[in-house]
Amino acid sequence: MKIPKKDNGTAGKPPVQPKRPPAALFLWLLAFLGLVSIIILYSPSRFTTTVRWTTDQFMESLNQGLIVTAEIMPESDKILHVTGEFRQEAAGVLSSATEQPAEKQDASGNNTPVAVTDLTIAPGTPGKKLKYITRLYATDSLIAELESKNVAVTFLERNVWWKEVLINVAVALPILLIVYFIFARQIRGAGRDAFMFGKSRARIIMPNENKTTFDDVAGCEEAKEEIKEIVDYLKDPLKFKLVGGKIPHGALLTGPPGTGKTLLARAVSGEAGVPFFSISGSDFVEMFVGVGASRVRDMFSQARKNAPSLIFIDEIDAVGRSRFSGIGGGHDEREQTLNAMLVEMDGLEKQEGVIVLAATNRPDVLDPALLRPGRFDRQIVIDLPDIKGRRKILDVHIKDIRIDETVDLDIIAKSTPGFSGADLANLVNEAALLAARKNQEKATHKDFEEARDKVCFGSERRSRKIPEHDRKLTAWHESGHAIVNLFLEHSIPLHKVTIIPRGQALGLTMMMEHEDRYSRSRNEMLDIITTDLGGRVAEELALGDITGGASQDIEHATNLAHAMVCNFGMSDTIGTIRYGERGDHIYLGREITRNEACSEQTQREIDMEIKRIVQMCKERATKILTEQRARLDTLANALLEKETLSAEEIHELLELPFEMPGSEQETDKSASAPTEATAQETPKTPAE
Repeated sequence: MKIPKKDNGTAGKPPVQPKRPPAALFLWLLAFLGLVSIIILYSPSRFTTTVRWTTDQFMESLNQGLIVTAEIMPESDKILHVTGEFRQEAAGVLSSATEQPAEKQDASGNNTPVAVTDLTIAPGTPGKKLKYITRLYATDSLIAELESKNVAVTFLERNVWWKEVLINVAVALPILLIVYFIFARQIRGAGRDAFMFGKSRARIIMPNENKTTFDDVAGCEEAKEEIKEIVDYLKDPLKFKLVGGKIPHGALLTGPPGTGKTLLARAVSGEAGVPFFSISGSDFVEMFVGVGASRVRDMFSQARKNAPSLIFIDEIDAVGRSRFSGIGGGHDEREQTLNAMLVEMDGLEKQEGVIVLAATNRPDVLDPALLRPGRFDRQIVIDLPDIKGRRKILDVHIKDIRIDETVDLDIIAKSTPGFSGADLANLVNEAALLAARKNQEKATHKDFEEARDKVCFGSERRSRKIPEHDRKLTAWHESGHAIVNLFLEHSIPLHKVTIIPRGQALGLTMMMEHEDRYSRSRNEMLDIITTDLGGRVAEELALGDITGGASQDIEHATNLAHAMVCNFGMSDTIGTIRYGERGDHIYLGREITRNEACSEQTQREIDMEIKRIVQMCKERATKILTEQRARLDTLANALLEKETLSAEEIHELLELPFEMPGSEQETDKSASAPTEATAQETPKTPAE
């Protein structure tokens, strides 16, 4: 069955057009504009001109018979609010009103100036009504005077405050409703989060939702055994209380990234069948002061309500860093969060039935008060898995894919030293993707080998056009590494040589151990340095010139020689003394506060000793390649033809005995030391 090639989902499709705003938005906008237009169009100011009069101006207009109507509304027992129309013949009165500031009378009878509308209306101006506004004293003769001048008098009830409120609400409500419907989604989103800053953001996973158990965790058997006490306590706390024992309040899971710290914590909750509160250390820190401490208190409060329960804080170093920073000050908000956490874990109020698990790969930066017994009683180290652990991890992950019978997981476990659980999961997934790309129904052993090389060194770049001169340079360079490696007594066994570009390298020479190794001797380190320099020596012998392709080899050899002299005490000249102690600060760069702790004369001797070791190893490589020049050329020409050769093929080509790695060995530590013809990352060795 042929599987179609995977595309990015855009082939054969028209270009994606930007999403248009919904039609309802335009309808609401038109309705809003129509309402505003109606209000403006029928506004009283379009048909009426209003002027504010003083008492004297009103009485003068009244005596002249210019007042037409009067609407009287009492403001108090003594003051009347009077509005009405007047005739256009009152131009003279209006002119005087604009020339002098009008006054209004307050409740005590004092006159205060008010703004007067500037009216310049000529007699007989059509189109607008003329209205006046004034305030008068309530007298018995006022009504009689108005009636004597034939003024139409209307009495209004006193304005009540709640009526004005209703009028304002009636005017504003339609506008607010329109705005609400237009921005309903944003308003709902803001309302949901407006008052949630101080609440815990921990995700609560109930027992029926968590199906992870210890069977899903492999490669850390010692850590599982150490943490099973917490599971037993959560299942049956009475058993421990009857004996008088106290379960640890907390456990700190430490180890390199990807080793399964979070997975192990989740498995503890799944095995115990208790509520699981999961949160990241960065979720406590916000831009608002006091939010972190409030979230800590809220999280522990929820955990106590659901006791027995388990709290898991991932990447606790985000809030648990040491408070004694010294240089540069501190972060007060983070310190408040840490103080709240310290009190909640072990303060006046005991946390019955609540166990705290935390994970970090930087335990060295945590505050000492956080690590003391009573808070985190135990530090459980989850290290990189050995060959047995890697084999079990592979068994867990291959359940999700289809593999061929040719796949030998023991070889894959041997050839993946330093891989974490996450790395192995990625390797298995890459093998499945490679098989699918080749239209295979199952993943083969070759797919796993290719996936391993891809994860370690990058994908093959066969499409990259390499000039013939560079191909020859790479072939002799990698052949130099391989030949020197084969003729050294303590070198790492050769695994594969290739001149196919991978990542930033034009070629690679890979080595693989046949057993687990956790330390290296001086002779082994010297052989590693000699192998590193084999590529540069091969360039000198075969091409009569040198290139910059060996820069990373030289850097790796120099660093290893420096470690031998200054860290491991492997120099007879310098002695068994450690030099170059570092006073690194946890908040500063690693080189800022370095203290060499030695004199200039000693430093010179160290530099000379490092140079002597590197030069000695280069001479050894030169001697080997000079004696084996024929084999060097043979291997280089074979690489130019086949591009990739395995260790067995190289031994057969050079007529050297080849011993297959023994399968009876229980443990195995593999180490790959890639060398390249172009710059790439410094390869790691167990000696670093």
